[in-house]
Amino acid sequence: MEVLCTGHSSAMPYLGTVLKREPMAETVIIPTRMGDSVYLTSSNIQRYMRLYFPRTFDDLVRKYEFMLLEQIDSDYFTPQQFEWMRRGVQDAGLGGLQDRGVMSMHTDLAIRWAESLLSDAFPNDADAVVGADFSRNGPLQVIINEDPELPNVMKAFREVLRLDVGMWGTILMTPRAGSKIYTWSKTGKFPEYAFPEPGLVPHILGWRYGEGYTWSIQDIIVLGFWDLNINPYAVDVMISMLICSTGRKLPEDVVLVHKLRDDFARYGEAKGFILSLMDFVAKFGANTASLAEGLQELDAKWVAARQDYLSQEYASSFQAMQELLTRADGQREAALRLKDRALFWIYVIEWLSVSATFLVAGFAVWTLMVRRRLHREIAMTRLRGK
Repeated sequence: MEVLCTGHSSAMPYLGTVLKREPMAETVIIPTRMGDSVYLTSSNIQRYMRLYFPRTFDDLVRKYEFMLLEQIDSDYFTPQQFEWMRRGVQDAGLGGLQDRGVMSMHTDLAIRWAESLLSDAFPNDADAVVGADFSRNGPLQVIINEDPELPNVMKAFREVLRLDVGMWGTILMTPRAGSKIYTWSKTGKFPEYAFPEPGLVPHILGWRYGEGYTWSIQDIIVLGFWDLNINPYAVDVMISMLICSTGRKLPEDVVLVHKLRDDFARYGEAKGFILSLMDFVAKFGANTASLAEGLQELDAKWVAARQDYLSQEYASSFQAMQELLTRADGQREAALRLKDRALFWIYVIEWLSVSATFLVAGFAVWTLMVRRRLHREIAMTRLRGK
């Protein structure tokens, strides 16, 4: 899945890390909203858009399958770019996800999003929302829609998700005709709305827009329900949305796939550790050819396991990754042994240097201070009186 991820600068590092850990995703990150960083300026964002955003509609639909919009600031997009993205969904079947209901609890940002052409491609009726009192303080509890006709995006996670999550600054969402409610939030802060009963507000909306499938999410995709400290499976839910939108088969055993994603991440960390050790010991003249050959064999097995993952043969991929991680642990131990051998003579030289210094210093103290072999009495001179 080729993913264009853009939005709030404070969330981009996190989402970039999450998506780069997903074996099925290739991601480009572009910040399009100012955050707290003193290093990111408006001119920086404009420069990133010039460098990394597709130059034409054809470039957009050729390069990407999915657009993840996380609290974007619409001012950094041109009307033409928004129209390319909307057409990408409608005509080329691109998927999309946008969060925070109308991108922000701040009215000016929300209105600019609602006025954009792109907002029409998403299931939350942004125009209706910004015309109401859409932001109210209050916690939420997530309720999963058990409708059997809905794609198994949320229902598959019912046993592993924490649903009683709190988040302040709840945003109203109004479903467009033809959209589907995948989850509700029970807040009690919007009693005048009934979806389908008072107090229930859409939390996750999805719908078919032309050839593409898009999602609207009520809260911020890195906080509240989506916080990994609260819901370790939140990332898996988001990836399932991407998989559904891009026409792939949804995983049935979400626990297995969750473990499998962790295994791919663990292998990346193990490989990075081995490479850093190889680079370190090479500076001391150690021969790292055996380690390099071992890593090549591991990478070949990783490619095969990843191909099974891309083919959604998750059980086969999981078995291959278990074997691969066992071998990676062995390779790690081999790298540590090589490091110890490479540094052996350094340890010996250091020990000899310290020992020699101690012996020389001890000999000098014994000779000069104890035996006083170089000590001579000074003849006394007596002054004669006048």
